[in-house]
Amino acid sequence: MKSVSIRQMVHANICVRDMDRTIPFYETLGFEKFADQIFEPGAGVWRGLGLDTNRRFRAVFMKMPDLPVPFLDLIQFLDRPTVGEPYPTLDHAGIARLCFEVADLDAVASFLAARGVSFVGPVSPYETAPGVRPSGVEARFLCVRDPDGTVIEYAQFAHDALDVINASG
Repeated sequence: MKSVSIRQMVHANICVRDMDRTIPFYETLGFEKFADQIFEPGAGVWRGLGLDTNRRFRAVFMKMPDLPVPFLDLIQFLDRPTVGEPYPTLDHAGIARLCFEVADLDAVASFLAARGVSFVGPVSPYETAPGVRPSGVEARFLCVRDPDGTVIEYAQFAHDALDVINASG
């Protein structure tokens, strides 16, 4: 094998403190719940995650309408609850945000604002310098925080997200 051959992205995992608060928030963002399960002590998943096996967590899978993958894997640790804080700013190492394409960013911003969702910043252009589009890609984006502080980004492209790939090739 010369390299790993990836078929597709399956999910992104987000640890949360209160699933009953988090599920309605992600439904507001446009996701649909399709699985809700409890992982018990001793399950094989604990070894794979490198965590103490004498714990429990609740996992809720949420997908985008009409798309089976990738999906969100929301986890709330129950016995010894979820700990820690999310990144306070987007300039820390590690996964900083998840981005999803939308057709009408202004409508999404209005919808979310009307429901009290807090924005990281205003709807902004995708630029490398004032008025300069990276590789000529025309796009705008908006970042919001979930109830635990995880950043979710929405982007609207002149055509679609393939603009980024096509401009780089």
